[in-house]
Amino acid sequence: MSNLRPTRVWRWIDAIAKNHRLAILLCALVALAVGAAFTAVRVPVPKVHDEFSYLLAADTFANGSVTNDTNLFWQHFETFHVIQNPSYASKYQPGQGAILAIGQVVGGHPIVGAWLASALAAAAVCWMLQGWVPSRWALLGGLLVALHGMITVRWSLSYWGGSLPMAGGALMFGGLAHSMKQTRVTTSMLMACGAVLLAATRPFEGFLVGLCVAIALLVWIFSRRSPEPMTLAAHVIVPVLVVLWFGFALLGTYNCMVTGDPFCMPYQVHEQEYGYSPLFLWKSPQPVPEYQHEAMRDHYTGWGIEDYINQQNFVGWWLTKSEDLHRVARFFLGGVLWLPVLLTLRPLLAQRRLRFAWGVLAVILAAELSVCWLYPHYLAPAVPLLFLLVVQGLRYLSVLSRRGPKWARYAVPTILVLHVMALPTLFAQYVAWQPDEWQFHRARLERQMENVEGKHLVLVKYAPDHSGHEEWVYNKANIARATIIWARSMGPERDVQLLRFYQHRHLWQLDADAERPELVALEYDDERDLISLAKVAHD
Repeated sequence: MSNLRPTRVWRWIDAIAKNHRLAILLCALVALAVGAAFTAVRVPVPKVHDEFSYLLAADTFANGSVTNDTNLFWQHFETFHVIQNPSYASKYQPGQGAILAIGQVVGGHPIVGAWLASALAAAAVCWMLQGWVPSRWALLGGLLVALHGMITVRWSLSYWGGSLPMAGGALMFGGLAHSMKQTRVTTSMLMACGAVLLAATRPFEGFLVGLCVAIALLVWIFSRRSPEPMTLAAHVIVPVLVVLWFGFALLGTYNCMVTGDPFCMPYQVHEQEYGYSPLFLWKSPQPVPEYQHEAMRDHYTGWGIEDYINQQNFVGWWLTKSEDLHRVARFFLGGVLWLPVLLTLRPLLAQRRLRFAWGVLAVILAAELSVCWLYPHYLAPAVPLLFLLVVQGLRYLSVLSRRGPKWARYAVPTILVLHVMALPTLFAQYVAWQPDEWQFHRARLERQMENVEGKHLVLVKYAPDHSGHEEWVYNKANIARATIIWARSMGPERDVQLLRFYQHRHLWQLDADAERPELVALEYDDERDLISLAKVAHD
């Protein structure tokens, strides 16, 4: 048991932490290993609209394109979070799609990109903390992220994302702290890269984080502690401006190629075409768009506006946001990470150097309270500062353990052990889980079609009470060359035109709301221009 004494463990940690690059690499490798271990059990299947949209972007980039031409039958391929005109593309900024595309090209599957994003987040948080706290605590903070059951596991097992904006925020906060210690060109460039990364993933929250960091930088520049003007210009101002110019030029080019306007994001085009519920609670709903599909109309004018309506009075707003904040707090601090913050809240609030962290967190939270929805990844850019507070809380508990009550001696080891032990529990649950949700049926049918020689087109029919959250119609970037095409049924006359064009494919019909959805073969009569159900369903 002597080999497990805390003092020996701390010596091991210190030996690694003294080598800053090795500490950063270790955090990245641990996060990468966690994502790979869970995926080895079961490759995640996309479920949420956003995931399919990001996968479209990934497939587009992996094929060497920036966007895709509008399909001749684009009305049949309309779906959530995707624009069809002036080009066929994801509505989101390109950051998450790009990292998934790297995973698709390098690792053979987009989920590898999600691992890489989590590894980058853990590494970036470790580097950030090296500018704020002693090396051993920076390493511990990075490992807390790498072994976090929600951040690393959940974000590594989905295509939705959250790790990249977290890494962007960490680069910005780390660049600020490191620059105030010693100005370096590489540090300034990393800080600017963080800003570009936020613009490419979470532009709203990224703008707020960038504004806070810019104000802090200006205060420092005009203080007595800043270096000479020439040093500042050469080591900070010029490198930051160069990287920002290059990064925002790339984003403007992307916008131009997708929407035709460098200052118009795909998100804006999507909202003009499909948006109904306002993004901010203080705005009014837009006129109801002319939706071509009842399933999309019902979703946008039903669930899509529900939260907005509920929050139009103070009681509804308070109840909704209280539930949202509770969910977000459980996501990031659930388990035991809330203990260091709660037990040392008074010194954390009193420490002058942490006022910046509290201030940024307050700004981001206040801004999100005015947004209709609130999910954990919305706060990802500011989460690195939350881990700074956790690490500082652990430091205070460590000091207290040497001169305080007996319980304090075991506080830090207990918190760290419990945090790490949550992973085996999650892993066991993941192994035992028997998935049977709609997205697994969709994946099952895709595998069936891939085992049949030739290409396929599936005509999807929805019941009047269909849930918009269960969307089957998502396609690859190049629809014409895709092995499987998913299309919405739009009535016999329009469906016949679609099937006539794709008659060289295997044609199928799918009742998406059946208890167990199955493919039913369709026959197209070229002479009479009719379609009918075949006698034999595809097994």
